[in-house]
Amino acid sequence: MKRKWAGWLVVSVWLSGVAFAGETRIAVVNGTRVLKEYYKTEMADTHIQQQLDDFAAERDKLLAEHRKIKQDFEALRAETENKALTEEARDKKREQAEDKLAQVIEYENTIRDKAASRKKQIESEGRKIHAELAKAVKAAVQACAAKGGYTLVLESGGLLANGLEPVLYSETGADITEDVIRILNAGRPAGKE
Repeated sequence: MKRKWAGWLVVSVWLSGVAFAGETRIAVVNGTRVLKEYYKTEMADTHIQQQLDDFAAERDKLLAEHRKIKQDFEALRAETENKALTEEARDKKREQAEDKLAQVIEYENTIRDKAASRKKQIESEGRKIHAELAKAVKAAVQACAAKGGYTLVLESGGLLANGLEPVLYSETGADITEDVIRILNAGRPAGKE
């Protein structure tokens, strides 16, 4: 509770300092809506989904190969019990089965390593893409704020931990969401609407 009041105190002191320096103009922007309507967000989501689909296809191929190696192992293991074979032939099959089991284990490790590596790569790429989107949104918000003479822009689209939005009320004229979306989508290629 003390932190909450301390936060409000800091904001009010800052706002009063800004007020002494000149008129305080505050705007709000719905970041959730901005990201949803920004054409590059859909492109980024499509790119990440393609990466996930490629990984799923690669994983399916690896799992199919794993099943084949495991079936070969099971067949060799069954032959080690075949009484129709000589003891020497069964020993040879046992060695082959042990080699195949080592292949099964090695392949399982390969699948696990590749899955971890691809997951890490996709997550890293996702963070990079989202950072680029956030940078573009921030630049558009700054451009709108400068053009409109706003000294402070608050996010109005997300929810706080308590379920409330950070901005509980704002006048319609203080909402620059449309302007931000217009700036972000100005570079949209033709036919991407």
